[in-house]
Amino acid sequence: MFGAVLAGVVLGGGLAAPAHARTAGVAAAGRDTMNAQLRCVLDGVVTPPVPGAILSVTGPGRSFEGAAGVYELGGRALRTSDAFRTASVTKTMTAAVALRLAERGDLRLDAPIGRYLDRKLVARIPNGSRITVRQLLDHTAGVYDYVSDEKWFQYVLDHPQKTWKPRELVDWALRSGKPYFAPGRGYHYSDTGYVLAGLIIEKAGRRPLHQLYRSMLLRPLKMDRTYLEWWEAHRGPRAHNYLGERDTYDFNPTFDTFGGGGLVSTAADLNRFMRGLFEGKVFKRPATLRTMLRVTPQSVKAGSAYGLGMSRMSLAGETVYGHNGFFGALQVYVPKLRVAVTGTLTQAGMAAKEQSRWFIENALLVSIGKPPADLCKRD
Repeated sequence: MFGAVLAGVVLGGGLAAPAHARTAGVAAAGRDTMNAQLRCVLDGVVTPPVPGAILSVTGPGRSFEGAAGVYELGGRALRTSDAFRTASVTKTMTAAVALRLAERGDLRLDAPIGRYLDRKLVARIPNGSRITVRQLLDHTAGVYDYVSDEKWFQYVLDHPQKTWKPRELVDWALRSGKPYFAPGRGYHYSDTGYVLAGLIIEKAGRRPLHQLYRSMLLRPLKMDRTYLEWWEAHRGPRAHNYLGERDTYDFNPTFDTFGGGGLVSTAADLNRFMRGLFEGKVFKRPATLRTMLRVTPQSVKAGSAYGLGMSRMSLAGETVYGHNGFFGALQVYVPKLRVAVTGTLTQAGMAAKEQSRWFIENALLVSIGKPPADLCKRD
């Protein structure tokens, strides 16, 4: 949610390597060094205002799980098994479900949204008759993002216990702003688009969104700790996420739980998802993953290479795919090395911008074997 994509990383190119691609492993001694460096990343990022951090790294010769800081301010130590709100990381799962529905013929990516949405709703959306499902998923529809409205953001802060219905979020957007551009003529990150995508997925899949996540992704990948908050019961301890000094643990999650956000997960479950996605366990056809990863020229021109629920970046010569979320969650994959890096900070990125950037970049650099020389000397 909140337009969060992986920050501070230069755009790159290239698509995913096949699951059987040869990749260099890490010798035992090198693995110990790498794990010590990842521990430095965790310990180094947990300084005010960041209460805690969790990190999971897997790949050939790589296996690390760690946590630093506290579960809540003044409380126990944070554990690697603690779950957290993933926010916009959910968008990748939403797009994956849409693509699964497309594979089985229940959803057409290039169909107008009016094929699946209520006619009256489509009539109220500017350019609604011309917007396609694909354009919602790749942020080229031009629909106004309700999260961009400062009045909405303040309303959430002032009314943290309000229960939001998905249509209420769409209604707020339609009342509050104009389209950014005609469909297909630009790129603008929009949570509104993903709420509409969630409604479309339910119509096409003929089941509630949380059931589709579970049947198509969570159960097959054994993501047992992951659930759509509000619509499903909690599955274990959930870490406290902060927005500056404010603890958002008790916020009603429905301001961010339909298509564009809302999944609660663990670092291990997100790692399992990214490996499954890139290693042939989610889609039936390799071409479907290529469709997901194909970034739009509009997003490249805007400086944020984006496909269907997935960003593309380049770091130290490696192509990286992934997404992050407002509350600090991240999930990334390096296809050439078959390395997955997942985890979270427990502070919102807008309140800890430099620490968020430092955490993501250095966790990735260590994981691909290119750590900064002074990493473990950081004050």
